[in-house]
Amino acid sequence: MYKIYQVTFTIYSWLLFVFIWMLSTLTALILCVDTREKERVFNAVERFFSRIAFKLLGMHVEIHGLENIPRNEPVVFISNHQSMMDIKLSLAFIPINFSFISKDTIFRVPILGAYMTASGHIPIERTDDRKSYATLLTAVGKLTERKSLLIFPEGTRSEDGQLGPFKRGISLIILKSGRRVIPMAIYGSNQFMPKRGWLSYPDKRYVRISFGKPLSFEESKTDREYTIYVTNKLRDEVSGLLRTLDTQKSLPF
Repeated sequence: MYKIYQVTFTIYSWLLFVFIWMLSTLTALILCVDTREKERVFNAVERFFSRIAFKLLGMHVEIHGLENIPRNEPVVFISNHQSMMDIKLSLAFIPINFSFISKDTIFRVPILGAYMTASGHIPIERTDDRKSYATLLTAVGKLTERKSLLIFPEGTRSEDGQLGPFKRGISLIILKSGRRVIPMAIYGSNQFMPKRGWLSYPDKRYVRISFGKPLSFEESKTDREYTIYVTNKLRDEVSGLLRTLDTQKSLPF
């Protein structure tokens, strides 16, 4: 019986997110008429409708550290990556506008690719170092335009929920932009929707998100040793947030 419930709930979840996404896209397109701030409109609409989707899904999300997010400056959010759901969680619960970096194949999907571009998100081609560097420069440009950025430095979703190594390129984005960093941890999303398989687990609809205190680095230093230090420091901060979330009591739902 549980397998039938699981399959039914998974189908419901996908249909819900597709419907909400289509509705949010239509809404954003209407609101973007005669405005130059299309990315801001898309971000605000994404946040609003993503929260509705999680409500209808029955997802319980506990947020910590919102007070650590500055509202008057663009920052770089650095987060672990456990599940396909992490992007939607970020869109719903990061309270300021931001862009994120995603693999370029998503941008080639009809309609979805146009939506990602209109929202101001950034494609990256992981197999080509030259194009990856161009992506880095685009990301820095976004930050200088006073828009925040979300990056998953592991580069892919974790197989088992454990934090993987961080890509060193993240440190270059931070140092070249001169922006402060907000460490971020998402805990529990992989239990609801793991990387392997398409079925979700409706009995595990509990997620915690934690934002750490802002971090600053010396932007004038971009040598190899310092970029390695920055990369390791960022991973340690995210790892610490995950350990804290792991030791907390069960969610009261």
